[in-house]
Amino acid sequence: MSIKKNISSSALQTTENITDEMLFKAANTFFEDAIKSIPFASLITSSIETYTQFRVLKEQKQLLAFIQEAETTDVGFIENFFKDKNNTELGLEILGILDQTYLEHQARMIGRITLLLKNGDISKNQFDQYTYIVSHLNNHLISLIEHLYLVETNKEDPEFKYDVKNPNMELVSFGFLIQVPSQLYPGGTQVAQFKKTDHFNYFYDNIFKD
Repeated sequence: MSIKKNISSSALQTTENITDEMLFKAANTFFEDAIKSIPFASLITSSIETYTQFRVLKEQKQLLAFIQEAETTDVGFIENFFKDKNNTELGLEILGILDQTYLEHQARMIGRITLLLKNGDISKNQFDQYTYIVSHLNNHLISLIEHLYLVETNKEDPEFKYDVKNPNMELVSFGFLIQVPSQLYPGGTQVAQFKKTDHFNYFYDNIFKD
């Protein structure tokens, strides 16, 4: 059976008992009637259809990137993963996480995190932590992470070693940086100094790096 069919089958089996067809049809009828009563209804309908197509294409693009990343590392992983009914809940969770992303880099990272979890390299709590971080990344934060990795520790004063001053606080909230003691000069203002954490290094080497 193809990967696409396996994914569809898993999703359908999980949702078939909670889908109320009558309610769905009633909601559609109500929506269609409401649209007809609005001026420029055809323009609105066209906009909705365009947005829906965009959403579908975005979801397909992210899912494809996720599958390609997992299969590149572990051939056959995706098919076996979605065949196993024990993975149904996790599979739906992953699809939900992918839906929160828009960059292929994010989808590939989620593929790596999934492999780390299924191989026993990280716990479910760590999986949740890493996928939370990835789902909240954007191009700006990705550039900051790339720059942070290249920063060398300032060792001018052995007592006050640091990597960056006054960093983006989202990197701190992700656990990538930790504040360290900083110098206070007479009459001056103390500057917040931070060092990279082992958590950051693991994330970069095993999840972030392409």
